[in-house]
Order: sequence, then structure tokens, then C-alpha cells
Amino acid sequence: MGDFFYGLTDWLRTTFLLDWAFWIETTGFNQVLVTNFWGVPLAQVMHIIGIGAAFAATLMLTLRISNLAGGARTVPEVSSRYMPWIWWGLVWIVVSGLLMLWAEPVRNMINGVFWMKMLLLVVTVLITLAFQGAVRKSATASGPAWTASSGVKVTGWLIVILWCLIMAHGRWIAYAPV
Repeated sequence: MGDFFYGLTDWLRTTFLLDWAFWIETTGFNQVLVTNFWGVPLAQVMHIIGIGAAFAATLMLTLRISNLAGGARTVPEVSSRYMPWIWWGLVWIVVSGLLMLWAEPVRNMINGVFWMKMLLLVVTVLITLAFQGAVRKSATASGPAWTASSGVKVTGWLIVILWCLIMAHGRWIAYAPV
């Protein structure tokens, strides 16, 4: 696995991303984030809060759909309660992630682990959109007594696993050589 990421990082150094990262480092906004002692840690804390909100909401919805939590609430109630947390958490993640990217562009732009995390995030968002649509459509058609199909349950758990992989890759970025 390490050889794969090393090769990917080595290849990324030959692309325009390296020049772009060096350009970002010369911008005033980058200098404000880097020279201000609280810039990068504040962006990281914001990022962790967003991930926590989105992951927790995803987990709660998945637990309810799997009949492992929230038995008093119907699936449509739980879905309408937690879906906004997932999407607003994702917005928070993107904004704070852009701040962190702007603060440390070379560390991220030519890092194979970073790009794998971005790929996982895009896949997770697409699956979550389909999952949300399936939950809303099935719950609306079946009413409060709706029971999730095995496919919906598996998809929910797949999203939870993808979020765990995203978090692991995010932590791994700090340790991947660039």
C-alpha cells in the first residue's frame, strides 16, 4: 500500500499541482493563515467539528434504519432530523478543508493520500445522495411503518465505513511523505 501512495505522490510532483501549490504559498491569504498562530489549528478544529456532525448524523440514521436505535421515532422523522446535519456538516467540512488546503498547499496537493481521501469523499457524497433519495422515496410510499430493505441497510453501513476511511485518510495525510 505504501508503494502505491509513494508512486502516486511521486507522479503528482510531475503535474501542474506542484506549481499551483507553490503559487498558493505566495498568496496573501496563505501568509495570513500560516503566520497567525491560530490559523491552521482553528481550520483543523472546524474540520473535525464538521466531520463529527456529518458522521454522527449518518451513524444515527443508519442505526435507526437498521432498527438498532430510535425505535420510538419513525424513519421519515429520523431522516428529516439528521439529513440536514449531514449536508450542513459536509458544507462545513468543505469550507474548513479549503482553509486547510490553502494554509498547507504543498503538503496536500502532491499527497497521494489526500487525493485518495478526496476520491472517497466524492464517492461517499454520491452514495449518500442516492441513499437519501431511496430513504425518502420508500418512507413516503410506505408511511410511518416503513421497514428498510436489506439494500438500504447495507448502503447505510457502507456510508458509515466510507466515512471511517475518509477520517483515517485525513489523519494519514500528516504522516505521508511528500
